[in-house]
Amino acid sequence: MDNFLKQVSFPKNHAILKDIHIPINDNLYLQIDTLIITQKYIAVLEIKNIKGKVFFQRNPYQLVRELDGAITTYKCPEQQLKRHIKKLQILLKQSKVNIPVKGLIVFAYSKTHIAQPPEFAKITMGCDITDHIDEYNEMSDVITSSTFHRLLGKITSKSTEFMPKPLAQTIHLDQTHIRKGLICPNCHLKIMNKKHCPTCKISTKLMQQQAIEEWFYLFKNTITNRECIHYLELKDKFAANHILTNLNLNRLNAHKNRCYTLSQSFWLTKDSSTRL
Repeated sequence: MDNFLKQVSFPKNHAILKDIHIPINDNLYLQIDTLIITQKYIAVLEIKNIKGKVFFQRNPYQLVRELDGAITTYKCPEQQLKRHIKKLQILLKQSKVNIPVKGLIVFAYSKTHIAQPPEFAKITMGCDITDHIDEYNEMSDVITSSTFHRLLGKITSKSTEFMPKPLAQTIHLDQTHIRKGLICPNCHLKIMNKKHCPTCKISTKLMQQQAIEEWFYLFKNTITNRECIHYLELKDKFAANHILTNLNLNRLNAHKNRCYTLSQSFWLTKDSSTRL
């Protein structure tokens, strides 16, 4: 999707925001895969990485996927898109900004077979998205440059990192089934006492970032030096302390009770692979 969007000739004032997570009020959050903001329109992209033959089922609304003889059901992207747009319009109303909101369901895989399309929402394949965006870009400006920057500033300042509940708090997770140590995300080799993967040349620093991120997804919202030593199979507490203090994590407590949590500045890699 990033490559396809790079092919679009956007107007001067535009922004492409990803993985937006904005609190509207105490009980309402806005979560959007990709949000495009211009002076002409705002586009909400609901991106799906689903292969196979898909049906937009109605009554009840579901996305049904058929692949290799297996049937899998998902939440309906059309209903998700409607909810996103409704919540976004609440935010725009709060900001006193009147601008058209466009919605698109985008399937990243061009070989996905859409056997039954959605009832109302527009749908496109990733390779064809430039046609839709080019059409939107022909619209006239409806907000000023200052309003655009004010709206963009408000959205980016309100956006927070979305951290799902660790899997261990939802399902039984046997830690003996989890691979420990530094694992290369490409060739899955365990890397010991090296600065790079000997095969893929990926740096161990990148693997450390990924491993700590995966800890928060799998086990707990915090990590201690002792847990880091065990999880990454480090030689001592000094190695663990070096890693944790150099990853821009939030530090809680002091001395023996010290632990770390994710912070806004922690780089969450998009290419992390499971250790299960």
